Order: sequence, then C-alpha cells, then structure tokens
Amino acid sequence: MPDNKKVEGEVEAKEFKAEDFARAYQELCEKMGFRVVVTPVWIARDDGSFSLVLQTSVGRLPQLTK
Repeated sequence: MPDNKKVEGEVEAKEFKAEDFARAYQELCEKMGFRVVVTPVWIARDDGSFSLVLQTSVGRLPQLTK
C-alpha cells in the first residue's frame, strides 16, 4: 500500500494548462521587454545536402511610439 504522507518541505504539484503558460509568458515578456525568437537556418551537411534547424535567441521587444 502506498504511503500518502507528505514529506516536510515537499511542494504539492499543481496542474497547469497551456493557456496558463502562454498568459504567464506574455506577462513576463511585457515586464522584461524581451521574448524568445525562433529563426529557421539552413546548415550545410558533410554529404552536400542541407538541414533546416531552428535557432533560438532572446530579442528585445519593439518599442511602440505613442
């Protein structure tokens, strides 16, 4: 029979949805002024062909003029 006792200092898991992540990410982007940017890049291979890879970086959000 499993032991259901909570260990001291253990944090109870919370179920998150994709919408929760998207909302928190958007709030973080607005607060910090940056976002994750994904750029497709072609990489040459040894056999003369190319592979498409996704390169990630952090970019500053554009400043809107009022």
